[in-house]
Amino acid sequence: MTVDLISELADAVARVAPPDGVAWLTQQLVFDRAKFHPAFSAAGRRLGRAPIGDADAARLAERGLPIAPTTGADECGRAALVLAAIASLDVAQHVPLVSDLVRRGEVRERQAVLRVLAGLPAPERFVDIAIDAFRSNVTSIFEAIACDNAFPARHFPDAAFNQLVLKALFVGAPVARIVELGRRTTGELVRMVDGYASELTAAGRPVPADAALIRSAR
Repeated sequence: MTVDLISELADAVARVAPPDGVAWLTQQLVFDRAKFHPAFSAAGRRLGRAPIGDADAARLAERGLPIAPTTGADECGRAALVLAAIASLDVAQHVPLVSDLVRRGEVRERQAVLRVLAGLPAPERFVDIAIDAFRSNVTSIFEAIACDNAFPARHFPDAAFNQLVLKALFVGAPVARIVELGRRTTGELVRMVDGYASELTAAGRPVPADAALIRSAR
């Protein structure tokens, strides 16, 4: 699966990135420990931020990696670099690498890693990293893990998944783009949403329209 995803991500980049950037990415996908971090940082400059679009997003979803059509070439390139690194490094180095990239990276670097978590081998190892990331106050980082991303639905415990949904309502992230929301909606989540809606109403504030999606998802 990893090799297929790397190829699919590289193909998505190739359709929207400059030709010299595509050639550069191909070279960087042969993992070299010394070159990994410089390449990861340089991807934005080399590949640009053009969105991959619906067709490539659909192809990646077929490979088991749902991803937003607005995901940029730089993010897909970085995701491919992470997959190539994981495929080459010792298992004990996987979680520290991903944790470091999410903790230290700039915004689009962090987004790229979060978007690819569901495609990593044994993805359940990265649950704590993903839960910590969705607490970010940066909306685009939150949406990278919460929206068009299968990781929360597949791997979050109920409490964390419920918190993610409530935060989506709070920050105005599109609840309809939370993958497998219907499957993960429980009576407890509905009660939490109703409680939040009651608090807003009591305070004279509007209830987000997306609250209805959660009530009807069950």
